[in-house]
Amino acid sequence: MTDFDEPREAGVDGDDFDPTPPVRQLLTEGGGISQSLLDTFQAELDDIASTKSVMIPVKGYEKTGLQIKYGMPESGKQLDAIARKVQREQKDAFSRNLYIAMDTMIALCEGIYVQPEDVPEPVMLDPHDTGEPCEFDSTLAELMGMNGDGSARVVVKRLFGDNDFAIMAHAERLSRWLQNTKADLDLEFWQLGE
Repeated sequence: MTDFDEPREAGVDGDDFDPTPPVRQLLTEGGGISQSLLDTFQAELDDIASTKSVMIPVKGYEKTGLQIKYGMPESGKQLDAIARKVQREQKDAFSRNLYIAMDTMIALCEGIYVQPEDVPEPVMLDPHDTGEPCEFDSTLAELMGMNGDGSARVVVKRLFGDNDFAIMAHAERLSRWLQNTKADLDLEFWQLGE
């Protein structure tokens, strides 16, 4: 076979081989792409572009339906700045990963919500009726019996029961959403098959 010969599938006779690419089947008789495919493409594009936030449930809080609302970062540079700061502060790999995860959660948090079984939509966790949901702040620290004390990192750790692996698992879901806003966040990492 020379460089100019048509490529052939293994085990297929040259007479039966159809070199027509699969995309050819999507074309209309006039040679253009079908309108329904273009409409579907545009709808998917609009859906991806319009997704600006996500609600991620916190494992262990199923009765209250505790969820954290996260927004997209301003840019990748925001997350890069978090990683650089943590790398200067922490020397070992596990601590770096943990604190990058926590600081990313803190930076992208837009509020904490609850949704018990009998409530149709998530409701802001706003114990002082401020009109804004609490975040990883003194209000949440107060609700957890911390007397309003503690940095945002300490509040995150307390919310997750000081379980570093639970924090990492939650951050993994956030990371998956940042990479693909249509990702199924209910799947566990081991179920992804990647």
